[in-house]
Amino acid sequence: MLSFDAHPVLAEARELAAERRRVRRARELSTGHASRDLHSADLDRLDARLAEIMAEPEHRDLIARALDDRASALRLAVHERQAELDDRARSAAAEAIVADAIAQGRSLTAGERARAAELRGPSGPSGPSGPSGPSGPSGPSGPSGPSGPSESPSVALGLGEGGHDTALAAHGTLRLREARRQLRDGLLLTGQMRGIIAEAAPALHRGNPVLLLGETGGAKTALAEHLSRTVLGREPELVSGYGDITSAQLIGTHELRAQDGATVSVFTPGPLLRAMTEGRPVILDEVNAMPPEFLKRLNRILQLRPGDTLGVQEDAGRAVRIAQGFAVLATANEQTPHRYRGVDRLSAELVNRFGANSYRVHYPDTGIAFEAYPAENALLAAAAIVDERGELPREWSADALERVARAAFISQQVFAGAASGGFGDYVSAEREIDGRPGLEESVLAPRTLVAIVQKVTGSAGSVSLDHALSRFVEGVMHREDRRVLALILEGQGFQLR
Repeated sequence: MLSFDAHPVLAEARELAAERRRVRRARELSTGHASRDLHSADLDRLDARLAEIMAEPEHRDLIARALDDRASALRLAVHERQAELDDRARSAAAEAIVADAIAQGRSLTAGERARAAELRGPSGPSGPSGPSGPSGPSGPSGPSGPSGPSESPSVALGLGEGGHDTALAAHGTLRLREARRQLRDGLLLTGQMRGIIAEAAPALHRGNPVLLLGETGGAKTALAEHLSRTVLGREPELVSGYGDITSAQLIGTHELRAQDGATVSVFTPGPLLRAMTEGRPVILDEVNAMPPEFLKRLNRILQLRPGDTLGVQEDAGRAVRIAQGFAVLATANEQTPHRYRGVDRLSAELVNRFGANSYRVHYPDTGIAFEAYPAENALLAAAAIVDERGELPREWSADALERVARAAFISQQVFAGAASGGFGDYVSAEREIDGRPGLEESVLAPRTLVAIVQKVTGSAGSVSLDHALSRFVEGVMHREDRRVLALILEGQGFQLR
């Protein structure tokens, strides 16, 4: 198969075509005559060079063969991708059968069990989820990450690489385009996220509460919002935890209003009561930052299910029937000493209310070896900046993307407490003796990684990746954390100021 990187003429033609797309877009967005004239001149220059290349019969034949090969590879990639999506749809149909039974408060019939098993069963030699395992293309990472053992980092990200199978690069591009859509919808569906969603869905359909635990920036809130919208099909009420929130603020309170020339007291429902009466989920974000007095009241609320009745103390005991669709999703940061200000340990009584529906949300790539390729972090960074075609901006290279993803991966694992293998190099002797993680308060978390790569991309070339990372490190308040983060980033070849 002939790659566009395998011959100098093909490589130049590819770059000319890419630059032509960029210039045309710039001309479409331009508002001034001078800018449009400049872009038109650039287009004329590019068209002239392309015509010059195509004037040579040998070059014309070479490009035609490369385009034919690429079209064949794309057809193969689309076919494989469609097979993955079909398998995913089969799995979703099986989950819908179970969800219907749960919503109706009954057990599965023999026919439903057989149909669900058939849908979840193998559909080909690769099993129920296609070539990438149970979770599809973003499946759980093993030693090679979700891209699979045969893919290099650049191919896995759809960037192409000379000498590699073009079909793999095309498949990677399709994956990147899907990842871009997922991230814009709020959540990158890695294998870990798909697993939690699949397991938590039946509990939410029953109205059971769900608790998501994890370190900062690991997408706990985004996952809770995704569960609300895709599993329950409702827009959630969101309550952010802070130290002085009261039950009245969450459930409702009386307000004085003018009515018919008189002042009357009117009860105004809070977000929790609105969610109960309207049949919507409520997200208690950072629940362990809420005061103990409120959490004691929450113990009772977590026992309620759709169809139950709540006596609203704030409204003279008025009985409110809880509508179908209501559920509580709570997020909580890890109980790491001295890390999260104003965060208390959740009581055993409260945690027990969630039963088996507590899920630990790990950072991407957790569980892979220090030297392994951090495919999930790389996919996240790439998805944040690729265009609708699944292509990286011109300023980015596969190498830069891999290095920043690897730095993020190392910082996340050191922050989470990894202290063996290569991660131990970033844990000071004092912290190791005290049993503390190598990073105390700061980390290049997934959301931080996204913010940094988008800052570089959105600067139109005026902000380098080195500069953006330097700004990040400068903003870290903890002196030892600044040193460790600089060590991690410089170890990946970044030049910090």
